[in-house]
Amino acid sequence: AVIHRVEQALGDTGRVLVRYSGTEPLCRVMVEGKKREEVKQYAQEIADTIEKLLSYSNSSDSSAG
Repeated sequence: AVIHRVEQALGDTGRVLVRYSGTEPLCRVMVEGKKREEVKQYAQEIADTIEKLLSYSNSSDSSAG
């Protein structure tokens, strides 16, 4: 939902790419747009959301075992 919202906010003036690595435990978040501060804010918002989701997923996995 957050990625879609950022894409909508950027419209035709930018783009978003989120890619999880297949070889190491990291997720790359790339945002392009006209305003540097806006782009940094959007990228951080996406990264924070992913981090929260992954930490929730990991805590759920460890409690199930």
